[in-house]
Amino acid sequence: MTSQPAVRPPSTLDAAAGRTRSTVLGTLGNVMEWYDFTVYGFLAAAIGAAFFPGDDPVAALLASFAVFAVGFVARPIGALVLGPVSDRRGRRFVMLLSMLLMAAGSLVIGLAPTYASIGALAPALILVGRLLQGFSAGGEFGSAAVFLTEWASRGRRGFFGSFHQVGTYGGLLLGILVVSVLTSAVGTAAVQAWAWRIPFLLGALLAVVVLVLRRTVGETPEFVDLERSRETETGNDVPTGPPVGAGRGFVLALGVVALWAVTSFVTINYMPTFATTFAKVPATPALWATAIGCLLAVALIPVFGHQSDRIGRRPLIVGAAVAFIVVPVPLFAFLVAVPSFGTLVLVQVVFAIPTSMIAGAGTATISELFDTRRRGALVSIASAISVAAFGGAGGYVATLLVRSTGLPISPAFYVMAAAVITLVAGLALPRAAHR
Repeated sequence: MTSQPAVRPPSTLDAAAGRTRSTVLGTLGNVMEWYDFTVYGFLAAAIGAAFFPGDDPVAALLASFAVFAVGFVARPIGALVLGPVSDRRGRRFVMLLSMLLMAAGSLVIGLAPTYASIGALAPALILVGRLLQGFSAGGEFGSAAVFLTEWASRGRRGFFGSFHQVGTYGGLLLGILVVSVLTSAVGTAAVQAWAWRIPFLLGALLAVVVLVLRRTVGETPEFVDLERSRETETGNDVPTGPPVGAGRGFVLALGVVALWAVTSFVTINYMPTFATTFAKVPATPALWATAIGCLLAVALIPVFGHQSDRIGRRPLIVGAAVAFIVVPVPLFAFLVAVPSFGTLVLVQVVFAIPTSMIAGAGTATISELFDTRRRGALVSIASAISVAAFGGAGGYVATLLVRSTGLPISPAFYVMAAAVITLVAGLALPRAAHR
């Protein structure tokens, strides 16, 4: 008799296909969230010139970054509103709504008339666009993080959750590539004059595409089980409760996200602006150098996510924090002393390794601190507050530090301060939460 190959049951096949599709679409939404934030950061100088005119380009840059930071004020508001909704209506519902708001914010910025056309109303429109983007991101970040970890197969929350940050750094990379290609194609002068609008209009279009695709994805199995328990009024939670109380978990999440946010917004998003403004590296090489570092991070994040499932989240969080206490001053000093494309590539590659460590383990780390009933709200609110407090003001604080101290390497001190906060939180994390 001829033996037949074993076939998995259809339910197993369906679960695997649903998990894969959900991971891809959850990741794509995060790509769009961070693409929007990235292109604003990279085009801050052009936006400053168009909407905050004046004789001092550094002052215009500060004004542009101030509006960038104001958008992050809306993140906690979005999290406070949309986070609890994700626990009542589902992760999928909030992820759809956030894409709609994100598309609207990008469209407003992309179509806003300049200061020369309509005066003071112009920066007000940019502010509205940033507030819409920030509000939507407050719901998207936490909901997508919870969505991915709740879809993960047993013992692989770190790996599946890491794609949340593959989306983040994929969005950063996409933003870098779009701005780099645009700058190479039309030139810096054209980007300053009008072409800066193109990335925002493209972002609005892509957000609508992701919105349509997300309509076909299902809710997470954990949330479905939670809904069933509510219907039967059993009061049972799904899954087993977290290893720490909600209050302590909230504080730990704030601390973990602090460095995580700063690495995104200072060592990657802000770095091309820093290299161009203070190290005099030409704009296009600065963008391409940052793209190389970002690409390395995208490749390494799932590797460290997988490692966190094996050795735990704590060693990676602590290791990344120690690295960011040690390396920023030498790297910023090296870039200022030897400003070149090659130097910036080396700096970004070195930064990418500890960045990938905390990004790979981070999503699962903060999700595991809370139970299913309140996970959407608490992950959203904690991450939004920490990102707003530490990451959103990163470009503004870094530029202000350089201007106030006269030390071009002073942004390194900001990174190191965030690393100390995360080190304390990392040491306080439960050792076996990943199990």
